[in-house]
Amino acid sequence: MSRKLKLIAPPLIVFALLALNVGVFSASAHNWGNWHWDKSGTNITIQQWTYGTNTAEAENARQDAWNRISNLYNYNSSSHTDISVFGDNAGNTGWAGLASLENVSGDHIIHAHARYNNYYGYASNDIQGVYCQEVEHTYGFDHNNTGGCMGAGYFSGSGNTLSQHDVDDFYNLYRYH
Repeated sequence: MSRKLKLIAPPLIVFALLALNVGVFSASAHNWGNWHWDKSGTNITIQQWTYGTNTAEAENARQDAWNRISNLYNYNSSSHTDISVFGDNAGNTGWAGLASLENVSGDHIIHAHARYNNYYGYASNDIQGVYCQEVEHTYGFDHNNTGGCMGAGYFSGSGNTLSQHDVDDFYNLYRYH
């Protein structure tokens, strides 16, 4: 091995190991790209307007997040606000739920929709899981296999409420934002 290569190789190996390590740590949080709310302070307030079909299941999903995420204040609103949560019959689309970011500024979410497609006729617990997952997407989180609603439809053993991992992801993303 040449003298030049002997000098360059150790720093390159250290850099590669650090890069891999950063990837491992960032993979523990299941963020949906860089999307997040531009909310500051110790508590995050996100208002939710729920309407359309299956509002009881949407409310159960909202209350699960409200009760489990210590730094989230998710209030019901009676008009178009931060997140519009609704159910309707979108037809044979192939999706039971759909989250969309309707208004963004850079990677900050301004307004989002969480939608349940009642065409498929899910049971009440499954509908709650769809609402849970789609609303969690509007907070900036992606699917995961940690046993909660963020894996519903993708991983067996997933539930219709947030897993502790989902709760921790929210807390860690927003606690210093």
